[in-house]
Amino acid sequence: MIAKLTGVVESIESQYVIIDTTSGVGYKVFLPARTLSKVIKGSKVSFHIYTHVREDDLSLFGFETTEDERIFQILHGVSGIGPKSALNILGHAEADKLVTAVREQNSLFFSNIPGIGKKTAQKILLELSTKFNAEYQLPKIAFTEDDKLVVEALVTLGFRKPEALEILEKLPPGDTLELKITKALQLLERKS
Repeated sequence: MIAKLTGVVESIESQYVIIDTTSGVGYKVFLPARTLSKVIKGSKVSFHIYTHVREDDLSLFGFETTEDERIFQILHGVSGIGPKSALNILGHAEADKLVTAVREQNSLFFSNIPGIGKKTAQKILLELSTKFNAEYQLPKIAFTEDDKLVVEALVTLGFRKPEALEILEKLPPGDTLELKITKALQLLERKS
């Protein structure tokens, strides 16, 4: 696995650069947009590399700092967020601003990023809250007293609060408290 790459920028494309190393090998490295905008053809660069391997693809993603790489990996860990989406998010905001947005539960920050809708923004906040010592809060609209009791019951039974909140969104409205808890437990059982 490649962890760091140093070389000369041979060419710059819309999402990536080709880095020519001293060994004569050229590497295609995808970069966040804000990093890509600073790269100059012919300049010497050094990036921390995340190597993404799939059955049909091997891609390199480059970052100026280890913190950017760490945030990228955390974003990529969110279900439904692939490496290109994670790179897109990181390309539109610095790592510290992303962390602040999660801690402040600022879904508008994420939904304003091209390609990220309201649901994806909520999912990012839900899944990243525990990683950045924040408490996820559902949007105020559909959070009833019964919903709070369902979450409390699930947490008491040993489930993590973000997991309980995610299941709560999947429950149909109008059920009794007991029925909601039963259905939530069934959904959690299927999930594991």
